[in-house]
Amino acid sequence: MPVRTPTVLIPLLLAATFAAAQPGVHTSSSGGEVMRLLRRDKLDLILPGAMRDNGVDMWIHVTRHGDPDPMAYWFGNTYGYLVFTDVGDRIERAAFGSAGAVPDIDVRGSDDFARTISSYGRGYQMAFNYGDEVYDEFTEFVAERDPQTIAVNTSEWLAEADGLSHTSYLKLVKILGPTYAERIVSAENVITDFLVRRTVREVAEQINNLEAARQLTQEALARIEPGRTTIREITTWAREWAYERHLAGFSTGGRGGIRLYYTAVSEDPPYPPDARYWIWHEDYVFQRGDFFAFNVGVNYMGFGTDTKTHAYILREGETAPPESIQKLFDLAIAGQWIMRPHMRVGMTAKESLDAMVAAMEEAGYIYTPFVNSGIQGIGRTPDGERNLDYVIVQEGLGDGDQPGFAIDHHAYGTVGTGTVGPSVTNFRADRHHLVIQENHLFAYEYMVHMNIPERPGFPLAINISNPHVVTSKGIEWLQPPNEKIFLIN
Repeated sequence: MPVRTPTVLIPLLLAATFAAAQPGVHTSSSGGEVMRLLRRDKLDLILPGAMRDNGVDMWIHVTRHGDPDPMAYWFGNTYGYLVFTDVGDRIERAAFGSAGAVPDIDVRGSDDFARTISSYGRGYQMAFNYGDEVYDEFTEFVAERDPQTIAVNTSEWLAEADGLSHTSYLKLVKILGPTYAERIVSAENVITDFLVRRTVREVAEQINNLEAARQLTQEALARIEPGRTTIREITTWAREWAYERHLAGFSTGGRGGIRLYYTAVSEDPPYPPDARYWIWHEDYVFQRGDFFAFNVGVNYMGFGTDTKTHAYILREGETAPPESIQKLFDLAIAGQWIMRPHMRVGMTAKESLDAMVAAMEEAGYIYTPFVNSGIQGIGRTPDGERNLDYVIVQEGLGDGDQPGFAIDHHAYGTVGTGTVGPSVTNFRADRHHLVIQENHLFAYEYMVHMNIPERPGFPLAINISNPHVVTSKGIEWLQPPNEKIFLIN
């Protein structure tokens, strides 16, 4: 079992300049070219299989002006009916309304139809005396193709496939008529496969995104001055760094980005300890002896970041983290090697989860499955005094010296649709049946925790997370895996 434990020393306030290595920050034109390539490949290469493998003859994607569409990243700003039909040798594309950014439309509805299905539709009907007969062309279009299965964007469990409003659904049913309305099914499986089957270009953009985030992390950690710098100052600087490079949007502030696992300075947190952090309030001033995770991400071509980089601020006279912290970190990063062989193309999320749990338990770890109780104020015990996940950790470990673990290898990638797909964790059971497919982008995220002598009764918990990809070869690293604690002098 490979265990890798190097540390990297970051001299205080001696940040390197990474501008020369900045990965392809696009202009409006070049970024648009990449987006067109991403969308074209997705529709040409992924859509046919996503429909045919799920037995769908026609997919009607319904949108309205003013009603956000979860699929806007791929389709652009559409309204009306975007229709994909399997006509045998290809997938025909039709637009009754606006096609948004979808290229190569084969069939376009009339201007009259587009007006009446738009956000001003009622006004047009009143102004030009349109009656319901204006919708006949769509009814005839569907009847000519006679699909046996019609998928529409409604779903009980998948938000990204549930963009169709109730009134739009009733309208579609009326236009289709009873024969074809009875053939409607949820597009959830089509949309899932359309999103999780990644093209090579998508994987490339995710890699670019992770490299940008790595540069941000290096510079941010180098700016921390113990006894002076607050969490807020670093997270604010990091968000501005990303914004200036067109790698983030506006920020309204709020917590996030840095989780303090341990502090040598005695401070009781103002809220019950969480399994994912000990202190998280933004006015906290970094101190020597602090151990924390940095996770301020960037948004590059719509792809997100979920990389947690671990750092320790050396105390006077120290050259390495305390033995207890290093020991637990070594056990934590060993998990990525133990679990790596057990996520493969063709497995379901549940099969992968069961195999990983068995491998970790065989290696001597105690399984402490979380309920994903969230941040402070959410997911507490009935008395409101303790965080549920942390209670699971405390009760699971008892007063022993074995490490415990929990798993959350969730699907990842495009912002807004990142958790669609197989998620290898106990608390995303609605995705257990989904099959891991080629180029599956996911966050290799899990938690390892253990009792330490410095904090009796309050185990130290470490959250490991790096986005990677599953190919026919298994899990392949898209960035260096978690292997080291960065030391701040």
